[in-house]
Formats: sequence, structure tokens, C-alpha cells
Amino acid sequence: MSLTLVVRRLAAGLVVLWIVSVMTFLMVRLIPGDPARTVAGEQATPELVEAVRAQLGLDQPLLTQYLRWLGGVLQGDLGMSLTSPRPVAQTILQAAPATLSITLVALVLAVVLGVTAGVVAGLRQGTWIDRVVSTLATLGIAMPGFWVAMLLISIFAMKLHLLPATGYAPFSEDPARWLQHVLLPGAALALATAAQIARQARGSVADVLAEPYVRTARARGASGSVLVRRHVLRNASIPVITVIGLQAGHLLGGVIIVETVAGMSGIGTLALRAVLDRDYTMIQGYVLFAAVVMVGINLVVDLAYQWVNPKVRAA
Repeated sequence: MSLTLVVRRLAAGLVVLWIVSVMTFLMVRLIPGDPARTVAGEQATPELVEAVRAQLGLDQPLLTQYLRWLGGVLQGDLGMSLTSPRPVAQTILQAAPATLSITLVALVLAVVLGVTAGVVAGLRQGTWIDRVVSTLATLGIAMPGFWVAMLLISIFAMKLHLLPATGYAPFSEDPARWLQHVLLPGAALALATAAQIARQARGSVADVLAEPYVRTARARGASGSVLVRRHVLRNASIPVITVIGLQAGHLLGGVIIVETVAGMSGIGTLALRAVLDRDYTMIQGYVLFAAVVMVGINLVVDLAYQWVNPKVRAA
């Protein structure tokens, strides 16, 4: 893989992160309410509110506030939370494992189930397998994640007692307990994503099978696994990789409700509480963290394009 491409993508990612930081910094100032009064308390005197405003630097020009915050970000300091005496970066890093664990498990399940089902349906077009996969994909897209999470918890945790209903166990302490805690919310979150991937994989395989070069390969004697592996899967994978990258971002956003149902305190719960408390420094930190994750996902998708398709590599 080209090192030049990686450097270019990283440079573009840094530009995106800078734009996100500017937009986030400006937009949180539009949130109704006064952060200084939030910190000082509703019963605080005007003098105390002004003192808190000066302490937080909110009495300075907007550009000065941004440059000071950006300088801290470049040093790994996202500021202090307005509602708790804790650094924003530390709070996010402590909440991140639960959210990223659910998202990772959901993505793995969605890719395995979605790609497998979609490829099989695409290779068996018009059969009962194709119809079953298409029907299940439609149902998977239609069912909301929070409802699926409550259903899975009710069956596997409350009735069968096979998995815990709520809570989170760090992977570093006990990998087996970690998997038990994240499996149900991860599966609930994965359902709609697996359905989307299955539909895209099925359509991509069907399109590739109709291409002239596939018919030519068959005429030359290629059949079975050789035809699928060399000519179908590689050429059908580009749209699927794109959908997987997009769905990974959607998973990160949709995990908020699933976290709440599963009783986990992750980044989604942290962001929701920050919005309700008007904790603008926490909101800025959350958005910047999500942007970093999305830039990383896009980089992985670009590298996957390079590995899968030689034409992309040549470009």
C-alpha cells in the first residue's frame, strides 16, 4: 500500500478535524442558557456569575477562547467539565471502552452475518434462500435497535438467564465477562446494520454476475469457488466496504439508546447528559472524539479499497 496515500489521507483528516473543531466551538455557543450561571448555580448573585465567567474565560473574545481551547487540544487537554471537577479527556477515555466495545461487537456481527447472507442470496437469486434473506433484511431494517435490545434482554437475560441484563465488565479484567455483557446490546445494534450490508452485498453480487467478464470466465471453464473467489467477491466488495464504513459511523451514533437500555454508562450517555446540563466543554470533547473515530474509519475504508481493487491502487 502506498505510504503517500496514507500521508495524504491523514493530512485530509487533520483538515476535517480542524473544521469540525471550529464548527463545534461555534455551534455550542448557540445552545440556550448561560454556562457561567450553570456553574455558579441558579441562585447565584450577578457578581458571582461574572466572577465564574471570568474564571472560565467566557468574558474574552470568541477567537481568543477558541485559540486557547485549540492549544489545549493539541496538548491533549480538552478542558474541564462544567458540571464535575474532572478533565473532559479523562472522562471520555473512561467512558469510551463500553461504547467502543458495543460498537465493535455490533460491527463484527453485522459484517459476518450481513456479508454471508448477502453473498449467498446473490449467488442463489430467485430461490427460497434469496427470498428469505430479503425478507429478513427488510424486517431487520424496520425494527428499532432499542426494541430489539429490550427483546433480547427479556429472552436471554430475564427468562433464560444465559447472559447479564445490564452492566459492563472491562475486557482487561475478564474477557469472558466482557463478552457476556456486550453481546446482547451488540447484537441488538448489529441487526439493522447487518440487514443493510446484506442488501448491498446481495445487489453487488447480482450485478457482478451479470457482467460480461464473468460470463467470459465461465465460458473459459471457471466455475464454483474459483469463479466466486477470483471474479465475483473481489469486484463486488467495493460497494460493500463503502456501506460497512458508513454503517460503522451510524453504529457509533445509534449506540446511545442501546447503552441506556443495557444500563451502561458509555460515551453516548455522557454526551446526552452533557447536552442536558449545558456542559459545552464536554460536548466539544465528545464531538471531537467522534470525529477522530470517523476519520480513522474513513482511513481504514480507503486502505481496504487499495487492498481489494488494483485499479484503485493504481489511481
